[in-house]
Amino acid sequence: MGWNAVQVIQPHFILKDVRPGDEFYFVHSYYPQPADAQQVFATAEYECNFPAAIGCRNLFAVQFHPEKSGLAGLKPAEKFCRLGWAQ
Repeated sequence: MGWNAVQVIQPHFILKDVRPGDEFYFVHSYYPQPADAQQVFATAEYECNFPAAIGCRNLFAVQFHPEKSGLAGLKPAEKFCRLGWAQ
């Protein structure tokens, strides 16, 4: 729990403006572990390297809380709001 840097490991529209060193607020100590590593778009480190953003087809989810992550969190939150609009 707390603030952790998120590392984007493969591009996705929602993570487009996340920069190296951007920190996000994590509230839970659990995390997803997809069977397919290609579904992991970002990771974070806290006692281990874990998936912080995953996606598959029309599903995209983050383990951190964008709404509690200050200016860095506004970037992916805005992208969530733009889904379905011209990108």
